[in-house]
Amino acid sequence: MTAPWTPMRWPASWKDPSALDLLKGAAIDYLVVDKESGFDAVRAQARAQGVHVVDAGSTPSGVTLIQGAWPGVKMGRAGGNAFAGGPTGVPWVDTNGWQIRLSAALHPESAVWVDAPPKGSQRFAPTSYLTALADSAAYGGRWLISLDDRLVSGLAARQPDALEAWKTITAAAGFFSSRKAWSEFVPVAAVGIVSDFAGPNESFSRELLNLVGRAGQHYRVLPKSNVAGASFDGLRAVIYADQAPPTAETRKHILAFVESGGLLITVPAWGAVSGAPVKGEEHPRFVVHAAGKGRIAQANAAPDDPFIMASDAVVLVSHRYDLVRFWNGGATGSYYAEAPDRKRAVVHLLFYANRGPDSASVRIAGRYRTAKASTVDMAEIANVHVESHEDAMEVHLPQVSPYVALELEVQ
Repeated sequence: MTAPWTPMRWPASWKDPSALDLLKGAAIDYLVVDKESGFDAVRAQARAQGVHVVDAGSTPSGVTLIQGAWPGVKMGRAGGNAFAGGPTGVPWVDTNGWQIRLSAALHPESAVWVDAPPKGSQRFAPTSYLTALADSAAYGGRWLISLDDRLVSGLAARQPDALEAWKTITAAAGFFSSRKAWSEFVPVAAVGIVSDFAGPNESFSRELLNLVGRAGQHYRVLPKSNVAGASFDGLRAVIYADQAPPTAETRKHILAFVESGGLLITVPAWGAVSGAPVKGEEHPRFVVHAAGKGRIAQANAAPDDPFIMASDAVVLVSHRYDLVRFWNGGATGSYYAEAPDRKRAVVHLLFYANRGPDSASVRIAGRYRTAKASTVDMAEIANVHVESHEDAMEVHLPQVSPYVALELEVQ
């Protein structure tokens, strides 16, 4: 379906419909407005301007609303410059990409809105809002634009710094709204994660999506109910970590993928594996078995920590098959999607530290030969150096904003 492209939560203090002047020329086409009668004039004027209105607490037909996190580098309890880190010591990044992709896989007929309002008393920089918009839009969703109290007050008073922040928000909204064709692109992935993502598997499988992506591994969400042979096209590995064995049909498709040369990473619940252990591929938590032209890496015990499972999976697949690799990028994320004709692709680059790097480089696997880099306020970034290799390209960026789109073409 065609997504309702840019929703916004209307601030509770804006009861004068003149505030709708801020939307003129912007790509915001849905407003979520409080039900009380004090907003009747706002609702009427918005509809007269061609903006859709939906009551707070509800969503339009064909939209799935997910509760997300404010994206970016997570701050520690001490605040200030103290960052929260994971077990590796790397700053922890909150992102909504995995939730958007899971929702799209489970409900492909629905658009995805992300409800992740700014919280706390801190002042949110314009780049924070850019990150919030890009973090959802890059993965095919839309952030429900929600403004912090200071920005709401500043815009009401038409303060210059608030208007500058609003300009960043509307520029980002317009950028993604004008690129609707990207919604037809399909993810490029090295790994498929098979699960029902529900019941006893819900917590583990969903966190696995989050952590595999955070480790830089590009994956495909594969709901068990829809698995077929074509589900594994282009993949190097499949992860099956559910608590119960797969159905006979799902097992058949996965084993066909393995026997043709793929890798299955799985758990004891999968069942007995008959192939002989592969010499030279010892692992402290897995036994790697031969299976046709491929391999099955089965855990010695049922995993209880999705972080360890995700880290092991990345090692078992090998970083040599990373689809996107950064240098000097800081806290990064990426989403790589390809046009149906496989002649074009877009790689969304996200830098979560609220300030883009000044000399980042990125390697992208694939046989693309040209790359155009752009940001929400720059149609094409100058001084981008591209090096083409047989099976990849390297892109060297100058100082950039927290979001960059790389558009790739075969010719």
